[in-house]
Amino acid sequence: MANDPTPVDAGGLWRTLDETVRCLRSDPAAGLIRPRVSSRLVAGVIAESRFTQYGREFSFRSDEAAERGGTGTAPSPLRYFLSGLAFCQIVWYAKGSALVGCILESVEIDVETFLDMRGEHRIGDVPAYPQWLLLEARIGSPSPADRVLTMVEEANARCPVFNLVRRAVPIYERITHNGCLLRDTAPRET
Repeated sequence: MANDPTPVDAGGLWRTLDETVRCLRSDPAAGLIRPRVSSRLVAGVIAESRFTQYGREFSFRSDEAAERGGTGTAPSPLRYFLSGLAFCQIVWYAKGSALVGCILESVEIDVETFLDMRGEHRIGDVPAYPQWLLLEARIGSPSPADRVLTMVEEANARCPVFNLVRRAVPIYERITHNGCLLRDTAPRET
């Protein structure tokens, strides 16, 4: 992926962001949104979520592994959660690149967490939620390292999912730029 240019139209993204800011300044109510999904139990522990967005219908399913009561026919809810964080960050890396003048050739993000399943099964004094998240970003860019880190900070400050999650649990980062580690905030045990 590092050799394939990412089709980021920095000028177009910048114009879109600028137009959005101008709109929100003149009409703050235009920014009030209420995303919604409707979910239902299909069978066993298989669930389906449906929603309308961009004038189109979307749906996806979740399931659990056989040893957790499922059939393994769809990703677990936790994988969707991790993907949601990665997707939001990638969107804001692209937008952030336009805002700070960082040229992007590629962006890949892996998100990992740690969960002790005893918590959700109420065994002992163990929390029922993930204890931390590790976001590993690999960025290909001819821009200097400080510009890449400025883009990352811009994304971190703006991504709604990142900001929500970091209020609940620590998010550690490993940021790599053209194969060189720029930031590693993860403790050794992660």
